Amino acid sequence: MGDSKYCFKCMEPYGQELHVCPSCGYVETASYDPMYVPPGTILHSKYLCGILLEYNGEGATYIGCDISTGKKVLIREYMPINLCTRVKGKAIISVNYNNLAKYKAFMAEYTELNKSLARLRNNSNIPPVLDMFAENNTTYTIFENIEGVKMLDYLKENAGELSWDQVSRIFPPLFTTIGILHNAGIIHRAISPDTVYITDKGELKLSGFCVSAVRTANAGLEYELFKGYAAPEQYSASSSSRQGSWTDVYGVCALLYRALTGCMPVDSVSRQKHDDLHEPHMLDSRIPRHVSRVIMEGMNLNGRDRIQTITELVTRLFEQPAEDEEEDIDSTVLLSSGAPAETAPAAPEEPVYQQSAYQHEQQSYEQPQEVLHQRSAAPYKKPRRDDSYKYEKVNTVDRIKVPIIIGLLLLAILLVLSVIFYTILTPEKEETFSSRPRRSSVSTNVVDETEATKPADTEMPNLVGKFYDVVKEKWKDYFVLDAEYEYNNDYDNDMIFEQAVEEGEMISQGQVIKVKVSKGKEAAYIPDYAGLSVDQYKNALDKAGITDFNYQFIESKNAYGKANSIVELQVDGKVVHAGDYFSNKEGKKLTVFYVSENANTQYYTTAAPQVTEAPVTTAEPVTQAPTTAAPAPTDPPPTDPPATDPPAPPEQPVEGGGEGSGEE
Repeated sequence: MGDSKYCFKCMEPYGQELHVCPSCGYVETASYDPMYVPPGTILHSKYLCGILLEYNGEGATYIGCDISTGKKVLIREYMPINLCTRVKGKAIISVNYNNLAKYKAFMAEYTELNKSLARLRNNSNIPPVLDMFAENNTTYTIFENIEGVKMLDYLKENAGELSWDQVSRIFPPLFTTIGILHNAGIIHRAISPDTVYITDKGELKLSGFCVSAVRTANAGLEYELFKGYAAPEQYSASSSSRQGSWTDVYGVCALLYRALTGCMPVDSVSRQKHDDLHEPHMLDSRIPRHVSRVIMEGMNLNGRDRIQTITELVTRLFEQPAEDEEEDIDSTVLLSSGAPAETAPAAPEEPVYQQSAYQHEQQSYEQPQEVLHQRSAAPYKKPRRDDSYKYEKVNTVDRIKVPIIIGLLLLAILLVLSVIFYTILTPEKEETFSSRPRRSSVSTNVVDETEATKPADTEMPNLVGKFYDVVKEKWKDYFVLDAEYEYNNDYDNDMIFEQAVEEGEMISQGQVIKVKVSKGKEAAYIPDYAGLSVDQYKNALDKAGITDFNYQFIESKNAYGKANSIVELQVDGKVVHAGDYFSNKEGKKLTVFYVSENANTQYYTTAAPQVTEAPVTTAEPVTQAPTTAAPAPTDPPPTDPPATDPPAPPEQPVEGGGEGSGEE
C-alpha cells in the first residue's frame, strides 16, 4: 500500500504517520465486535476488510477495498451466528460439531444464490458480484459498492412520499429486474425501503439477497423480516405457507404503498387479526384509483388470491381498466344539469343509466380530485326539490317533543347544581376521615393512567431459541429485556429459553420483558487439550458445554514446555483429566494451567538441566511436573471415575469427546 494506508471506515487512503482519518474522523485503534472479522484483515491476499456495516442470521457485510485497484467493495461473509463462533482475535470460524450439517447445507444454498447473482452481473439494478472464494472455514462474496442512499432515506428527504408520475418513471426497471430474478429461480423475500437503493442518477438498485431461511420465521436461522413489507406466508415455516413470485409481489406493492402515501403499511400479522389497511387513494386522492386498487390486490393476505407475477402486476398498474372510466364518467353526468340529474333517484335504473352515460360522455374527462368534490356535493340537491316533508312538522309528536326536551335539560341542570353545592358544603368532613386514603388512591390512579396511555402497538416476537445479545440489540427500540441466567441442557450458552410475555401478545414501547437465559449445560465432559493452544482450548471448552462462567486460565509457575500450551487441569486443587465429568451447576471452577511465553523463553535458554531439577519441589503436583514436556497431554484418562460421578446423558460423551479430539 506504499506510503499510505486505508481508513477502515471510509476506505480512503491517508498518510502512514496519521492515526485518525482526515476524511471521516475514524480512529484506527477503535474497538470492534470480536464476533466479526477484525478491521485490517487481508482476505484472499487481495481484499482489505474494514468495519462491520450490518449483519443478520445469514452473515455479515463489511466495507472493503480491492488493494490491487484501490476500488471500494462490499464484503459479504457467510456466518450464521446461531451455528458457529469465531476464534477470538482471528478471522477463523469454528463450527459446533452438532451444527455442522446445518452449517454446510445453508452454506451450499448461500453459494448457489450468489452464483446465480453472478450470472446477472450485467443487470444495472443489481450490485454485481465481483468475486467469491472460500477462506477461514466459510465463504466470502465480493460485491460492487453501492453509490447511493436507501429508498427510506430518500423518501425522508423528499417530503416522505413520491407522486405517481415519479414512481412510474423510476420503478419500471426495478420491476423488470425482479421479473428476471424470478425467471432465474430467485425469490428475494425482502423488498422494502431498506433494501432498495437510489443512486444520484435516479437508478434503483436491489440489495439484501439472503438464503430463504433468513427470510422465513423459524426456518433454522436467525430470521430477519421487514415489518410492513413481509408477506404473511413468511411468518410461518410450515409447508402449507407456500412462497413464490407472489411473495415478492406483496413486497413490491407494500413498497409502492409507502412511496405513494408516505405511510408504512400495517404489517401482515396484525392485518390477519384485524385488517384496517386503508386504500392508498383514501389517504391521498391524487393517487389514481386503478393504481390504488391494484396495490391492494397485490397485498392480499391470501397468497392464492393475490396477483401472482410481477408481469401481471405491471400490466395492471399501467393499463387503466375500462370500468374505471365508467365510474368517473358516471359521476360527472350525475352532477351535470338537465334530464339525467332528474332520473338519478331511480335506483333500479342505475345500471342501465351508467351504460348510456358511458356511451355519450367519452369525449372529455375531469380530474379525479374534481370528480371527488362534485360527488360529495350532489346529494344536497335532493331535499330542495322535495317539499313534501315540510307538512309533517305539524303532527302531535312534534308539538310535545320540544317541551319534553326543555324539561329534561332543566332537570339535568338542577342535578349538576345540587352536586356542586354538596361538594362545597362538605369538603372538610371528607378530608378528616379519608384524606390519606384519598391521596394514595389518587396517586395510584395517576400511575395507572400514565401507563395506560402508552399504546400497545408492538406484537411480541418469539425469543425462545435466540441469542440474548442479538435479540437485545435487534429489539432495543421496542422493549427492554430483563435477563435471569440459569443452566439448561436443551439450549446453548447465552440463548433465551423462556419469556414472560407470550408470542403474539401486544406490548407497549419500552416495556420490560423478563426472559430466562441459558448459562449452558448443567454438566459436561472435560475435552482433551493435547496439541491445543490456550485460545483453541477455550473454544473447545465452550463447545463441550463448559462456559466461561466455570473455568479460569492460570499461568503455571513450575512447568515448562511449548508457549501457550496446556499442562494441567485442576478442580478445587485436585488434578483432573480429559474425559472426566464436570458439573457446571456446583459452582466449582475448572482451573487450566498453561505455559506462558516468558516461561518458554527460560526453557530454551537454560536447555536440559532444568528438566531434571523439576522433581525437587515438594508440592503435591510434583508428579505432574516431569510430564509437562510431552507425556502429560497423551496420558489416558484414569480408569477409576470419581466417586461422585452422576450418570451421564447418552449424547454428552459424544459431544465432548468428538469436539476435543477433532479440534486442530
